Amino acid sequence: MNQATASPKQKRLEWVDIAKGIAILLMVIGHEVKNPHVYAFIFSFHMPLFFVLSGYTSSQVNNWGKFFYKQTKSFKRIWLLAVLMVILLGLENLALLSNFTLREFGPSLINGIFWGSNIPMLGVMSVGVMWFMFVFFWAKFLFDLLQVLLPDVYSGLILFILSGASMMWCQNFTYFLPQALDIVPIAALFMWIGAFTKKKVDINNLNGLNKLIFAVVILFWVVCFICKLYIELSVRHYPGLFIPVIEALGGTLAICLLSKWLPSGKLSGSLQSIGRHTLAVLCIHHLDLYWVTWQNCIQSWPLAATARLGVDLFLLVLFMYIQHLFIKRKETA
Repeated sequence: MNQATASPKQKRLEWVDIAKGIAILLMVIGHEVKNPHVYAFIFSFHMPLFFVLSGYTSSQVNNWGKFFYKQTKSFKRIWLLAVLMVILLGLENLALLSNFTLREFGPSLINGIFWGSNIPMLGVMSVGVMWFMFVFFWAKFLFDLLQVLLPDVYSGLILFILSGASMMWCQNFTYFLPQALDIVPIAALFMWIGAFTKKKVDINNLNGLNKLIFAVVILFWVVCFICKLYIELSVRHYPGLFIPVIEALGGTLAICLLSKWLPSGKLSGSLQSIGRHTLAVLCIHHLDLYWVTWQNCIQSWPLAATARLGVDLFLLVLFMYIQHLFIKRKETA
């Protein structure tokens, strides 16, 4: 790796990991929630938060060498991993579902990887939560590409226009783009907002105007989710176009401030550890056999959410233990 493509390793921000830990736990719970108010609260911000914080923690991409280096790395770690997870879920279905045959296996995988998200109207249900990974890869590609080509303000304007067009298209038509590309501009816009905020706002030293803006945006978030308004990217749910986008920013901001002010202790330490392994939690959640075996075993959604969260966290601890043993063996080899 040469100096043109290399970038110094950034120190992890504790509050960022805590915020991600909170959001990934809410993702697991949110998939079992039946109460509309709790559902609206969780979906008002939990996935956009990851895109915003990705932009906030991203390093500047100001040359083509760094751009191609980051995209190659992202392709291996994100896109190919998403494809592998889709294949593994397909194998789970093949092994455990009596109505899913080998004849359906190949087309199911091809359609899932091609579309990059579940689309029930087309019979595509093989992607699961991996829609996030496909969208993340292409959103990062678009976000980094615009960084190389254009100044920040113009990049934001383009993403704003593309996001509005995509949301209007999805509200008026039932046609979606392959690889979930219709969601990508919105995710990239969240990334841009995160990066722009980092440049313009010192979160450790907020002035009076910033405090007022933050308070208004957070209040707007509270009012929206109380009214059961929320954004749901995976199913292209954008009521009021940019209203739930602003709402998601308010929720993200509230969780980030909570994470920053959370006192040190076992709770913050556990959330921080989970936040450092959100990708592992996402993959575990995707393959935890819930959808193909035990989703109908528990009728109460709070109990179902608790049980699934417990299973996923147990598997995460097991993964972290195995990872620790692997690293320790590698260091002593």
